[in-house]
Amino acid sequence: MRTGKVKESVLKRSVLRQLHRKNMEDSPASGEDAGVLFVPGNSEKNGIVALQNPVEGWTLAPKRAVYGAVNSLIASGAKPEAISLSVLMPEETEEARLKQLMKQVDVLCKQEGIIVLSGHTAVSAHVDTLLLSVTALGRINQGKRMSEKTGANCDLVALGTAGREGAALIAAEQEEMLLKRFAPSYLETAKHLYDDGSMKNAGDIIEKIHPLRVQNVREGGIFAGLWKIASAGHTGISVDLKKIPIRQHTIEVCEYFQLNPYMLLSGGTMLLICENGATAADAFQEAGIPAAVIGKTTGDNNRIIHYDEEVRFLEPPHMDEYYKTLK
Repeated sequence: MRTGKVKESVLKRSVLRQLHRKNMEDSPASGEDAGVLFVPGNSEKNGIVALQNPVEGWTLAPKRAVYGAVNSLIASGAKPEAISLSVLMPEETEEARLKQLMKQVDVLCKQEGIIVLSGHTAVSAHVDTLLLSVTALGRINQGKRMSEKTGANCDLVALGTAGREGAALIAAEQEEMLLKRFAPSYLETAKHLYDDGSMKNAGDIIEKIHPLRVQNVREGGIFAGLWKIASAGHTGISVDLKKIPIRQHTIEVCEYFQLNPYMLLSGGTMLLICENGATAADAFQEAGIPAAVIGKTTGDNNRIIHYDEEVRFLEPPHMDEYYKTLK
């Protein structure tokens, strides 16, 4: 199988279909990152949301672990409460590095208003880099769940900038190569593209505007996120590529390695389906969050990307472009 997340067909065939039951809410479904469990007898109908957020490698690991967990919970309509960490390290890891990792995780958890509930920490002869498995837990009210199906002619809104998580990773890990083309100050900015990767502030606005669907964007980039939100919403989409927010630093880093920035790790980015996307985008922009209406839902199953006069059909998510830099 390919590196990174398995293909959607493999997920459906060899994972979801092998589970004897999910829950009475049929959660999670294909295209959804989190499962919801409503506890019988709970008069307030509060549910527990759980999801997994894997992180590989030491670069930006604390931010990728905490921001990835929090953002996925927010996209699922949940209030983030806690994370549980499984930490696997290679044998040559020094204790000081572990200590620094956990200090940074703690600082970020305080910033996000969550706690580290439990964990497992081990050194393994079977790994050659840091492997973090993050279990994220949140609470959701049954009355505030996302719409099961979205209709046609709704707005698609993008929050954050595409590909910034992957661009920051590449800038840090491939610094020596990139310095052959870019000035140190320019590259330093690229290395910090993911510093504001938390969508905590966006969560408050999302709760007020009641979008029909929200999709956290990570592996596979904005193209994978568009495919997933269309799948989860049972709708077609039509998107203008030029309207997707993206930083020039991300474009430049991707051009150096001949990568597609719209298929690159994109933590700190979300997609929303809204009935009034312009109003929603204005609300996010007023809060300092990049936002733009990038397209519409359609009444068919087509997933179309427009670039000037060119039209292409979106394909199922490919291997993330980031992995090409590791070969």
